[in-house]
Amino acid sequence: MELSSEQFEAAVRKMSGISSAHFLKLVEDRGTVGFWSSDIATGQGSATLGLLRVLGLDHGTQFRIADFTRFIHPDDRGYGEDIWTTIRQGIPVNRNFRIIRSDRTVRWVEFKSEVVLDGQQKPSKAIGLIIDVTDQQEGRQALEDSLERYRALVGSLAAMEWRATADGHPVFSHGWTALTGQYEMDAADYGWIQTIHPDDREQVSRKWQESVSTLAPYAVNHRILLVNGHYEWFHARAVPIIKRGGRSHEWLGIIMRQADLKREAPMLPPSMNMLTPIQVRAARAMLQWTLDELSQVSGVSVSSIRRIEGEGERATRPASLQAIRAAFEEYGIEFAINTAGAVTVAFLSQK
Repeated sequence: MELSSEQFEAAVRKMSGISSAHFLKLVEDRGTVGFWSSDIATGQGSATLGLLRVLGLDHGTQFRIADFTRFIHPDDRGYGEDIWTTIRQGIPVNRNFRIIRSDRTVRWVEFKSEVVLDGQQKPSKAIGLIIDVTDQQEGRQALEDSLERYRALVGSLAAMEWRATADGHPVFSHGWTALTGQYEMDAADYGWIQTIHPDDREQVSRKWQESVSTLAPYAVNHRILLVNGHYEWFHARAVPIIKRGGRSHEWLGIIMRQADLKREAPMLPPSMNMLTPIQVRAARAMLQWTLDELSQVSGVSVSSIRRIEGEGERATRPASLQAIRAAFEEYGIEFAINTAGAVTVAFLSQK
């Protein structure tokens, strides 16, 4: 509630009998704040008990702000060695750096100063405060370290990361433009769907809308039109980030090249790679998959799968056979070598 001028004046009158020293003590009793003042011409000044406490100095120790540089950590001297010169020029200072207290402990502080002008508008006195911000700095550093680890992990796995609003409108990172050539304005309002291969758009749109409406994790394989004009297979996934206190959620997602995923797949024994046309057709029949569905899950083109089912292993690269095998196994198909050395097909479970 905003106070009227009469209410404000009444509040001031109530406090008129209280010395400002009481308020100063109330602040300094926290043990993290101290005040100082200094004559700019001589450098002489005074420091409060709170400031001596922050610096780890004994009560009654003489303190000159002009000598403050000796407390600054050697690695941070560049942030503070010109403080007194800057103050004498009449320029306010607001900096963060580490200090070494008299007990040899290291603390982070925020240094703030203001300059008071004399009657000729020249710098006469300087006043300021020093705040111990170690706890805040440690929390900020921990957060930055966590973000750096997250970025390094995502960077090693994904072509890019992306976010989306609760109602399903993606917000792509700058990596989207580098990947597709599509700018943020063009990607907005589902414009990004235009970069998806026409044969994959219906599936991508349907699965994304299902995830948005049910908050179920989103995962789909699809082709993206790259900046070079060619389509490439990618795996996209996202999860809802539910915020505390009932606030609206958002989505966090990544896009991974399927070629990158296959590159990390373990190499299979040659006998396990040699899937016959009958085995591929049998596994596909067990899952009741169409050629398009197997293509979407494995990342192998429909034309390549047709050649494999017609001519077998000789018609394609081993990497494609590994991708097809991995797709089948992911959905419950097992390939095993029997006593005769042949690869058998079994359906264990439906994913």
